[in-house]
Amino acid sequence: DSAYVYQKEIETQARKIVCVNCYKIEEESPEIFRYDPALEKRQLERLAKIKSQRDNAAVEAALDNLQTAAEGDDNLMPFILDAVKVYASVGEIVKRLKAVFGSYNA
Repeated sequence: DSAYVYQKEIETQARKIVCVNCYKIEEESPEIFRYDPALEKRQLERLAKIKSQRDNAAVEAALDNLQTAAEGDDNLMPFILDAVKVYASVGEIVKRLKAVFGSYNA
């Protein structure tokens, strides 16, 4: 009975709930994401430039340390930060972590 009374109060506006029965936003919300092929191209070029200018030996060493730490029970954050500091990409870091932990499947 209480749920029925509560719903009737909302519908008759005896009980005010913001964005449900009062102060509604009438306009459509803007589109959040728009794919821009030019942006993708620029980002890939930036990534290629960074990868060509970084110390790849240092990156591999940092990623190896991260993977070794992931195989144990160490705190991974310092190892992730070390990898980021030598310009390892997020994809490279995730690839090493996936090698240890695998991927989630629902």
